[in-house]
Amino acid sequence: MGKPFNYRNKFFLGIGVSALILSLPVIWVWFTFAGPGYYAEFNDIKKSLEEMEGVSLIDAWGHEDLTFEHIGAEIEVAEKGLVRFTELSSSSFTSNPKICLEKIGPYHFTYRGNGYIGVNNIETNKPMISEFMGSSIDVGKDGWFAGFFSFQIHSVQDVIQRYDEICEVISQWPIFPKEQNFISPDGVEMWISVKKVK
Repeated sequence: MGKPFNYRNKFFLGIGVSALILSLPVIWVWFTFAGPGYYAEFNDIKKSLEEMEGVSLIDAWGHEDLTFEHIGAEIEVAEKGLVRFTELSSSSFTSNPKICLEKIGPYHFTYRGNGYIGVNNIETNKPMISEFMGSSIDVGKDGWFAGFFSFQIHSVQDVIQRYDEICEVISQWPIFPKEQNFISPDGVEMWISVKKVK
């Protein structure tokens, strides 16, 4: 009588192990794209900002796609003012060549450009000249706007620590609709101006 019982246990154990193995990819996909893992980087970014001394997190957002991407945040720096970041990642708090600002202090940005920005003709695969505009400037060490600063910006902390110096540089930029023309390091012609909010 004992043998059928043992075989039955082994049979059900085999089914259980097989079900677990088959379900692991499903669990991983759910965790990464729908469950807690989907927002893991977003939550890490919010936590990093909330734990910074002298910084208040005003708002944070992102775009839902296969991953939660295009993460942005607005903070208030004590006794300074507001900073609005875009395109944040976990590496924005350690060292990242891309640090994007949409606003700092009373300054909002607007720029336009004309040149090759990585778009190729779909039929010939030849580079295309594009006209574009934007409102978020990349001040990181590889960014189009890095050359305006006499210092390098590698992280969110650098922006906070150099808040006044960054504002001092930007205060020299023309107020919209006036524009300042410049050529980016990769040869793209651009025009920059600021919109000052009281």
